[in-house]
Amino acid sequence: FPVDMQEAPADLKPYEGGLGTARAPATAPGYKPPRVVPRDEDLQEAAKVLNEGKKVVVLAGVGALQARDEVLAAAELLGAPVVKTLPGKAVTPDDHPLSIGGLGLLGTRPSEEAMEDCDTILLVGTNFPYTRFLPDKARAVQIDLEPTRVGNRMPVQVPLVGDAKDTLKALIPMLRRKDQRVFLDKAQESKRKWDKDMAALADPEREPIMPQYLMSVIDRLASDEAILTSDSGTIATWAARHFTIRGGRQFYLSGNLATMAPGLPYAIAAQVAYPGRQCVAFVGDGGFAMLMAEFHTAVWHGLPSKVVVCNNGLLGQILWEQMALGYPEVGVRYQAMDFAAWAEASGGLGIRVEKPGDVEPAIRDALAHDGPALVDVMVNPDEPPMPAKVTYDEAKGFAQSFLKGTPRRATIASTLFRDKIEQLKS
Repeated sequence: FPVDMQEAPADLKPYEGGLGTARAPATAPGYKPPRVVPRDEDLQEAAKVLNEGKKVVVLAGVGALQARDEVLAAAELLGAPVVKTLPGKAVTPDDHPLSIGGLGLLGTRPSEEAMEDCDTILLVGTNFPYTRFLPDKARAVQIDLEPTRVGNRMPVQVPLVGDAKDTLKALIPMLRRKDQRVFLDKAQESKRKWDKDMAALADPEREPIMPQYLMSVIDRLASDEAILTSDSGTIATWAARHFTIRGGRQFYLSGNLATMAPGLPYAIAAQVAYPGRQCVAFVGDGGFAMLMAEFHTAVWHGLPSKVVVCNNGLLGQILWEQMALGYPEVGVRYQAMDFAAWAEASGGLGIRVEKPGDVEPAIRDALAHDGPALVDVMVNPDEPPMPAKVTYDEAKGFAQSFLKGTPRRATIASTLFRDKIEQLKS
């Protein structure tokens, strides 16, 4: 507050005096959201484009979170696989037959293939910025409440400015059901293979602990109403690919800004908003170290938020970006901290895990604890967050980085080799 307000008498009536043109305002909190739907002729034009498409794909973003049923209904009529942005991960259940995963560096191979092969795309509530992954020749229909975002990332034949849920409700009766489902069938088969490959990486027997296995345990033990929050970094890759949206689950992380450290504050905020739900922060050691005092905030306010630290003793995303760009490793490793001790010192439950067999009991105990709990898990520092499809430039960058003397290149190479063996075995 300004100093003059701090020093003013508590009973000061600043609206009196002067010309007598003002009085203390009387207000009432309240908001009634408007119904924003495009014109009927625009909806008809959009339906024409979508009905003419032979290979339609839906890209759903955070603006479609309240339109799950409508997104799935439209996709079913169009025979379209549903691809999701990372902030829009909770739009549709991950185990739904139409869902084929996320898009981008943290996305899935079937999603990337669908984008490459489609002839028509329906974008719903997304301002997806990573345009390399968007189709370059497909016809597009885009639904967004913010008009400046429509056509912002790719040319759009029919821009529809409106609320995702209400606009889809108006559009769906105009769509014709496609009986030809070859494009969808291909995407679904690719998704089944992708799921097997991802499951193979979540190996409970491998040591050091695989971060994919850690995330898969959280996924299996957390409730169907759980809220998972995450930092940006390699941990976002494990969360994106191994945390399954089902039931009423929600997922939050820093989207376009790719911010480190918001995972714990997000979990605390979610716990305040939803006191009866499991709120779990899945964070890296680098990000958690930036705002670790907020665990004490959770203890102080009696919030039963859970924190799982994926502790690899390095700034993982920076390491892999250095390698992908062909640079040698610089300044990313440090001595790993014991965060469980910090949790105990703060008054919460702290559990340190160093062996694969201890992961599941620790996560189970943390979720069952009636107060704040932290599980500090030492994971494999040499496990790379590989993109769904490795480009020539990315492979070239890795090779150059190895040749320039990247430390631990032998263990990184052996980890990649074993990952591939596990996938082939699956």
